Amino acid sequence: MTGPARIGVHWDARYERHDTGFCHPESANRYRILRAALEELPDDIVRLPGRRATVSEILLAHEHYYHDLVYRDAETFADCLRTGDTAICEESYEVAREATGAVLEAVDAVMRGDVTRAFCAVRPPGHHASSARGMGFCIFNHVAVAARYLQSHHGLRRIAIVDWDVHHGNGTEAIFLEDPDVFYLSLHEQGIYPYTGPATEHGQGEGKGATLNLPLPFASPGPTALAAWNEFAAPALDAFQPEFLLVSAGFDALASDPIGGLRWDNATFTALTQRCTAIARKWCGGRMVSSLEGGYDPEGLAAAALAHVAALQ
Repeated sequence: MTGPARIGVHWDARYERHDTGFCHPESANRYRILRAALEELPDDIVRLPGRRATVSEILLAHEHYYHDLVYRDAETFADCLRTGDTAICEESYEVAREATGAVLEAVDAVMRGDVTRAFCAVRPPGHHASSARGMGFCIFNHVAVAARYLQSHHGLRRIAIVDWDVHHGNGTEAIFLEDPDVFYLSLHEQGIYPYTGPATEHGQGEGKGATLNLPLPFASPGPTALAAWNEFAAPALDAFQPEFLLVSAGFDALASDPIGGLRWDNATFTALTQRCTAIARKWCGGRMVSSLEGGYDPEGLAAAALAHVAALQ
């Protein structure tokens, strides 16, 4: 694609059907405030449609019995997945499939050249979901499915996933831990839920060297994260030479977030996005899709997400 980058963004009120219960941090109200902000984006931003992921697409990254478990738990009006601590309602299975499908639709739009890069504002988030277990606030791992989809449907091989949520994406790491063709990079706060992601983990078996964790101390400001990126992340991504860049874009590292303990600001997310787009331009023909993960100060989330979208350009 030549000329200025065309940026696509997806959002939809359908994700507000996922009811997590009273006072849950990952709430429909959190999303409602974000959606209102995205609806004010300028006209040159392409509004991307969504779709529901097929079962076969979900199974690219998840075990069949886990898919069936999610379906049954939602159908039987459970208020929590039996695999752990994930709040659900009767609509959650369908909403989670729609969230995954929206990310796949964005991947297709980028691969067709309709847009250069895209941000998908979806919920529930996904990066704690492993192949056989939902955890945290996550049901299906949208970014993990997208990586497998790029390989199986678009013939790409080397996919990089950058995860800058305040929490380590243990599910994504586990899915690709032994895979040399998917590079997983996480910037996260050390010592908090899910208590994974040490700097000593670099992958296993054939995937040795394709995992890079950069845990940051409590109260680390944005410049600490950017310094870690410059010293470790950028050289590792250059060595891997990805063909497509996926981003698990959490905004709970904001100083105002009620759950996280890092001290980032909007400028940090702008700078991280610019660094990702530089990698995408260098190795991926500009191709990059980000998917919303955490962010539990609704007003802060909206502002940080807008900064991210602006930096995609």
